[in-house]
Amino acid sequence: MIDVSLLGWLLVTLTSPLSLVLLVVALGSVAYIGVTALAAAPPRRGARAIGTGVSACALAAGMIGLRVGAGAGAAVSTAAVGIAAAAALGATAACAWTFGAAGAAALGAARARRRAAALRAGDERRRLLAASQRAYIEGDDLAAETAAADAAVERLRAAIAGLEDARAALEARRDAARGGDGGERGAEDGPRAEQAEEASALAEDLARACDEAATRVSMGRRVLAAAEAAALRIACNAPLRRLLRRRPREAMQALATLGAGAIAQAAASIEAFLGEVRAARAEVAAIAGRRAAGAAGNGAGSGAAEGPASVALGELAAMESAYGALLERLRLSELHASTRASVEQVESAAGALSAAARAAAIDPAALGALVTEIARAESAVAAAAPEAGGSRALAEALAEGSLALDRSDATSLSELIAALRELR
Repeated sequence: MIDVSLLGWLLVTLTSPLSLVLLVVALGSVAYIGVTALAAAPPRRGARAIGTGVSACALAAGMIGLRVGAGAGAAVSTAAVGIAAAAALGATAACAWTFGAAGAAALGAARARRRAAALRAGDERRRLLAASQRAYIEGDDLAAETAAADAAVERLRAAIAGLEDARAALEARRDAARGGDGGERGAEDGPRAEQAEEASALAEDLARACDEAATRVSMGRRVLAAAEAAALRIACNAPLRRLLRRRPREAMQALATLGAGAIAQAAASIEAFLGEVRAARAEVAAIAGRRAAGAAGNGAGSGAAEGPASVALGELAAMESAYGALLERLRLSELHASTRASVEQVESAAGALSAAARAAAIDPAALGALVTEIARAESAVAAAAPEAGGSRALAEALAEGSLALDRSDATSLSELIAALRELR
């Protein structure tokens, strides 16, 4: 019996020396398999160092605490088992590091590929969404709808032309059959009486076919008229629908800030939108003109072309009037804002001068210069004011202030400031 112990702990008991040999062979086989797998695998940084370190540590631990058997031959068996175990542990550690790193790299690459695919899919979705929004704003679907309606009208017109050609052919055959029937009736006392009866039956069939063709052509023309009216309505309403999508919502929402910059931005957006409204009116007028010319060429009246076009033009005119009035109000609000800023500047300057006048005596020359500066500011405010009544009231207030300056130095500018605040 051979006892194998490590640091005093019994690990295993071998039954014979053959078992010891088999143990050494098994540990060597493990080391050989590990080294062979490392040679076939892609090299990894640190694998050799880890395997060597683990082998050295295992060999040192085996030499210190490993005991195999007892007696004189224990040292040889201990060294053999320790070296084989160290080699096996080092090869196993190097394999674990190599293949673990390879697996981690593969997982990282797969994760990176999935992340890149998700980013590409997100970019593609955003691109498609932006393209769809841009197409919606530009009215590409409306243009496609108009083109589809025009194509359907053209197909219907071609079908009706085919029906008219077929009716003309049937009428020609009917007229020919009637002429032949009249010639045969003059000789119906002879042996060709039966052929005359067959020709008469054929003429009746042709007349019936001509009536059916005429009915179909009449129905087709009515359907064509309705289709042309619908196509014209779609074509005339397309610019209006596109404008409803492009109206300046953001600019109107920005007015909630009540700032001068927001007012100017909203005014610029509305002015650009009014340009689009005028372009849409010209487009509708051009569409109506083309359709009216086509209807006149086809023998139809121009009233059907004028109806939808006049309605669309009326709606566009109402839209232009409404947004034009809004633009005028925005311009007026901008002028009021600039006037208010000018008045506040005059108030601040006058307040500073009034405080200085209270702090020290002001000579008449300084008061005269002050009145001159205030008069200049008043003229600037009057030039910027949108209404004449406000400028007149401001002039009266400044006149009263100048009189107050002549009367007293202590209350010279207080009344002027109060009057200016009442005009805000």
